Amino acid sequence: MTTTNASDVKLSLTPLFSAGEIAARVAELATQIDKDYQGREILMIAVLKGSFLFIADLIRAVKTPTIIDFVRLASYGSATQSSGIIEVRKDLEMSIKGKDVLVVEDIVDSGLTLESLRNMLLNRQPASLKICTLIDKQAQRVTNVPVDYIGFSMDNGFIVGYGLDLDERYRDLPDIRVVEGV
Repeated sequence: MTTTNASDVKLSLTPLFSAGEIAARVAELATQIDKDYQGREILMIAVLKGSFLFIADLIRAVKTPTIIDFVRLASYGSATQSSGIIEVRKDLEMSIKGKDVLVVEDIVDSGLTLESLRNMLLNRQPASLKICTLIDKQAQRVTNVPVDYIGFSMDNGFIVGYGLDLDERYRDLPDIRVVEGV
C-alpha cells in the first residue's frame, strides 16, 4: 500500500492490476481484435486523456492495419463522479464514414459519456462501430451502452494509474491502483 499526498489530502493507493497483468490482458485483447477484424483496416479512436497509454500499447500489439484519431470528452471535471454533462473538447480530425471504427476508452462507469460519443459517431455513418475499454464498471452503469472488448471488470472503487487520473495526477503509474480516502 502506497500513501501519498494530493492537494493536501492523505490518500492510500492499493494495487489492483499489476503492469504485468495489464500487458497480458492487452495482448489477449489484441489477439481477439485481430481475429474479428481480419482482412479489414481499423480506425481506432482514442478517448483522451485516460486511454492514451492503453491505446499506445494496444495499437502496437494489434497486427491488423490500423489508423488512429483522437477525441477528447469531459464529464468529470475534478470530481470523482461523472457530472452527467458531456462536453466535446477535441473532435476527430478525419472522416469515419464507411470505416470500421473501434473506440478505445480507459473506463466505462455510468456509460453516459460513451453513449453520447457512440451516438455522435453513429451519425457519421461508419461501416461498423465497436467499443474497447480497459476497465468496465458494470455495477455503475446507468445506460445500456454496448462494450465489445473488456480488459478488466470491477464493481466499485475509484482507480488511478496507467493513464487513469485523479485531478490530473497518477496517470504515470505503471499499474492500476484503488484510491482510498477520496
